[in-house]
Amino acid sequence: MGDNMNLHKKTPLIIIIAILIGSIGLLYKSYGLIIHKEITTINAAKTIKQASVKPVFIHKSVDSLNNIKIPILMYHSISYEKGNILRLPKVKFTSQMKYLKDNNYTTITLDELYSYMKTGGNLPSKPIVITFDDGYKDNYTNAYPILKEFNQKATVFVITNTIDYDQNYLTSKEIKLMDSNNVRIESHTSSHEHLDKISYIDSLNTMKNSKMKLEKILNRQIDYIAYPYGGYTLNTIKAAKQAGYKLAFSTEFGLIDKTNNIYSLGRIFVNSNFTLEQFKAKLTQ
Repeated sequence: MGDNMNLHKKTPLIIIIAILIGSIGLLYKSYGLIIHKEITTINAAKTIKQASVKPVFIHKSVDSLNNIKIPILMYHSISYEKGNILRLPKVKFTSQMKYLKDNNYTTITLDELYSYMKTGGNLPSKPIVITFDDGYKDNYTNAYPILKEFNQKATVFVITNTIDYDQNYLTSKEIKLMDSNNVRIESHTSSHEHLDKISYIDSLNTMKNSKMKLEKILNRQIDYIAYPYGGYTLNTIKAAKQAGYKLAFSTEFGLIDKTNNIYSLGRIFVNSNFTLEQFKAKLTQ
């Protein structure tokens, strides 16, 4: 009887505790799911960003002993304009090319880079890639003679709608001449669009159109592209693959190796304010 009375007295307390636990559970369910949703959204964004730089290469494993770090230099204009970091004076460009030559760097083509990234093809001991974005007229008048003087190979990524249209950019004749003399011409889209801000279809169209135009001018296949402004998304990469490009380049800083995504390869922007010592340092960072 005493036990029954004690149980009867405890029953309301048990009920109250159960109600409190249930209430806490409901609160957690109501608010916790919202918090979880926000975290999931943030993590999803991070996942997309990380997926965009996921390694894409064909060989199954990477031998760290044979995984060479390669600097890819990114230039724009070889000229002078006060305060413009994109315009590198001829004297600085000359000193940089001379440094590369004197210190046994060997410029390689994008075909050689692709072969290395794809199958681990042989490279010289100090490989380096030289690229130019946009296709300015001074790439022909100023950079091209200096590249020839030091026997350097390079690639110019050209905005194809400027060809034979804007006097500040390369002509078809200049493009053909450079392309046949160790300065290869590749795509920088038709109109320098922000590929990370336009639709997949628009990205695909500008990549295809610029590719076809260059192939018609040069009578050869165009395999490589540099993303304008360096911006890209998963759809950008998808479009680059669909358009038929083998490698694609961003403006993300850093040396590249076999572990990098071949559709978002980083480069070293050569700032016109760099001293020669700063330029040297960037080659190994």
